[in-house]
Amino acid sequence: MKDNLHELIFVLDQSASIKEHYDSAVENLRKLITSQKKLSESANVTITAFGNDYIPVFDGKPISKVKFVKKLFPDSGVCPMIDSVMRTIDSVGERLSQTPEEERPSKVIVTIVTFGRDNASKKHTYDELAKKIQEQSGIYKWSFFLVTDFSINMEKLGIKEDNTIIIHRDDADTFKTAYAELDKKIAQIRNS
Repeated sequence: MKDNLHELIFVLDQSASIKEHYDSAVENLRKLITSQKKLSESANVTITAFGNDYIPVFDGKPISKVKFVKKLFPDSGVCPMIDSVMRTIDSVGERLSQTPEEERPSKVIVTIVTFGRDNASKKHTYDELAKKIQEQSGIYKWSFFLVTDFSINMEKLGIKEDNTIIIHRDDADTFKTAYAELDKKIAQIRNS
């Protein structure tokens, strides 16, 4: 493994429930990525978005080449969070398994951002995703964060309370506050 290389993964809810916070969510994610870039450019970024569709935005892109556009990904209807997180974990895991050992990141940090609960997954369950998170954390030492307005997601996914950031729909600055906290937590892992 490459000791100084890290993979930052973001699985983002783009269902209708996030629509009123979309601009703030994208702008504050951009700020977080910029901050992480200043910490070290030895990182790759994977971003996927979910709503009506699963959208791979970046897949292992060097952080120095990550550029945000106004409409990075569309907002849409439903929330298939479980299927989307499973798909992202499996996709990145497959890519990393095909990467020579000496080129693999030493730290993989996954952040799941969602409003509400899953209401549209068809392939996987909360239990399957919780097991997958436990496996990736235990065997491969991946770190997981959850940014959500619904604490039951933390309980059902088995993500530690310290790694969960609660957001509030009625707070216009909710993503500013959440991503600032997340930025600090990711930096702590990257610096450890």
